[in-house]
Amino acid sequence: MSANSKATVSAELPAEFLHPRYWGTWAGVGLYWLVSRLPMRSRHAMAAPLGKLAWKYNHKRRGIVLKNLALCFPALSAAQREALAKKHFFIMARSLLDLGQVWFASDRKLLGMSRLEGWEHVEQAREAGKNIIFNVAHSAALDFGAVAVGNREPSVGPYNASKNPIADWLIARGRRRFGNTVFERTDGMMAYTRTLKWGKTLYTLSDEDHGPDVSVFAPFFGEPKATLPMIGRLARLTNAAVLPLMTWFDESSQCYVTRIYPPIADFPVKDAVENATRMNQSLEMMISAVPEEYMWTLRLFKTRPDGGRVYDY
Repeated sequence: MSANSKATVSAELPAEFLHPRYWGTWAGVGLYWLVSRLPMRSRHAMAAPLGKLAWKYNHKRRGIVLKNLALCFPALSAAQREALAKKHFFIMARSLLDLGQVWFASDRKLLGMSRLEGWEHVEQAREAGKNIIFNVAHSAALDFGAVAVGNREPSVGPYNASKNPIADWLIARGRRRFGNTVFERTDGMMAYTRTLKWGKTLYTLSDEDHGPDVSVFAPFFGEPKATLPMIGRLARLTNAAVLPLMTWFDESSQCYVTRIYPPIADFPVKDAVENATRMNQSLEMMISAVPEEYMWTLRLFKTRPDGGRVYDY
């Protein structure tokens, strides 16, 4: 791990982040803090024009979202997919504006806008002597899921550092709330295995495309997708149940709902492709209920079996 990545996930504010070269970033963080103090209704009103601006000017992400939706929902018309994409851009803006609550709000306020459902599936798996792996759908609101679960039982999850060290530090700090722990994804298989052997609950995000060297191809909404087979190996090595989990914003209650589903049945099996298929099926089940909440901005099909290219970027 590089010195920079160690600083990224440090629990304390690294002294180097106070250097003048970061003052512009901190000014932006201050503005973000002010936005976080606004009522939820005001933040969500701001999300509507921001989502429209992102749709109009972020050509790269717009193209990725539309391509993903065309591959995953071919039965929808082009107009229906565009409407879904526009709603997704609004949701991404709303989640981004609400993320300040994870960073800056009091525990009471943060937990007041979060709801956890399905914890009984965790308890039943524990009673059966199982460790716990969450197969998390990469939704726009996933940071609120870490809050909801961590408040019930501190969990451990991988963290993928980005190019902005201060944003990295804030995101990791938010995910550490309520006793949660993060580790660098580059720490490898041993970090995952160690977490489970210590009896900790493990967060995993299996839906990113990490390339052919570490993946197998399994169907995702009918399309072959490079999928990490690691969760199947982890479950077998550590006697873990794999429970699907997704977080989204519920309009009726005006709060973020994190739902835990029953464990994936008959999992794992010996075949890596079959394990990956079952994991993807669990993701499809969750995404289909609230498709606009899923992070379609990811390059889900970056790797193709024939070596072809899906995206222009």
